[in-house]
Amino acid sequence: MRRTLIPVLLLVAMIAAGTGAAHDWKRDDRGVLMAIARAPAKTRAWKNPYEGQADAIAAGEKLYRQHCMECHGDDARGTRTAANLHMADVQGATPGELVWFLGNGNLANGMPSWSGLPEQRRWQIVAYIKSLR
Repeated sequence: MRRTLIPVLLLVAMIAAGTGAAHDWKRDDRGVLMAIARAPAKTRAWKNPYEGQADAIAAGEKLYRQHCMECHGDDARGTRTAANLHMADVQGATPGELVWFLGNGNLANGMPSWSGLPEQRRWQIVAYIKSLR
């Protein structure tokens, strides 16, 4: 029994350590995930018209729970396959880069495009994400 218990405990520990852990994803010179940083340069300057607005953040949280929570987790701290939205590699992105990323996604890494959501809703999600700092 002892021989079986040790490998099982090691497997459980590896799974627990990997949940929400920082992945070996590439980052740009600012430390922003490359998938987000690939946004066109002009998007870095886009301002969120809902930045800091409590109603928009609450709406963004509701939208997050409907569309994003399944992959990024209840607390937005990420999963084995989705980024932790609290971390600097996401928080360091500009609002414009984030809204661009939401609209375009990254299917190769499992992030769908949310271009079907109206732009206002995507900005509200960005307001919520930025409120996680």
